[in-house]
Amino acid sequence: MSTLQVAARGSVATAQPRRNPFGRDWKLGYALSLPVFFVVIGLVAYPLAYSFWLSLQDVKVGAPGTFVGFANYYKVLFDSEARIHDAFWSSAWITLLYVGGACLGKLIIGMVSALILNAEIKARHFWRSLLFLPWSIPALVTAYTWKWMYNDVNGVYNAALTGIGLIDAPILFLAKPEYALWSILFAVIWQGTPFWTMTFLAGLQAIPGELYEAAEIDGATTFKSFVYITLPSIMSVVVVTVMLSTIWTTNSIQFIYILTNGGPGGATETFPLLAISQGLRSYDLGIGSTIPLLFFPFFAFMIYVVTKRMLKTGE
Repeated sequence: MSTLQVAARGSVATAQPRRNPFGRDWKLGYALSLPVFFVVIGLVAYPLAYSFWLSLQDVKVGAPGTFVGFANYYKVLFDSEARIHDAFWSSAWITLLYVGGACLGKLIIGMVSALILNAEIKARHFWRSLLFLPWSIPALVTAYTWKWMYNDVNGVYNAALTGIGLIDAPILFLAKPEYALWSILFAVIWQGTPFWTMTFLAGLQAIPGELYEAAEIDGATTFKSFVYITLPSIMSVVVVTVMLSTIWTTNSIQFIYILTNGGPGGATETFPLLAISQGLRSYDLGIGSTIPLLFFPFFAFMIYVVTKRMLKTGE
């Protein structure tokens, strides 16, 4: 028997079945994924692509559009002669104040309340249930309730302040530019803080008690235990909560829309309200689509970071 014949027989004996690079059940996997694929295309990709296409046009409601390229983006960002230019930068600044103030307030109050509820206090379960109550109320109901409480004629705040003699005339909480944004912030913080408290509390309960016992033996104060044990242990929870709440607070308009509708004089007009105003009231779909897309890279980055951190936490 020749050497070639022996080699051929050996190769046949040791040949392994060829593996499919896509996996054994790849057809079934793709078939089951198809509904999700079509949902993502229909609900995410198509609206986003269509909004981008509208932002490249000078188009009004009911009229054919004219392709203008990135002229709408230039007009909004750089054309100081355009009315929308000042309105956009004003709304961007108001959005920053609104979201920053809301997240800072919810962070401080949420952290303090979580630390209190995590301690051994009497009726702890009752206080937890009571604190989480605002989050269970629909935001629409909460917004109308706060609007009534701020009312200058029969609102509880003006009635209480007048009754104890602190003010002589009603305060126009929602009608004066210097009060309007603060008034909205109080309502938003009241409604959103329970979510922060709940997430922080879950993070606190996952910290082993042995760490605090060791710190106490070493003579660490309560403040040092918080700085060197508590805060590092729940930092991932804090970061994810801040980013999620930033996205939700920025995009939500129900409180501003119901309480002031962007007024008085645009003092509370965030960029989502400005986009609605341009698209649905001024009928300018091109500018109305351009405004939210300018913030899209910022939100995409935050979503990427949140997803990455959540997946890392779950590993």
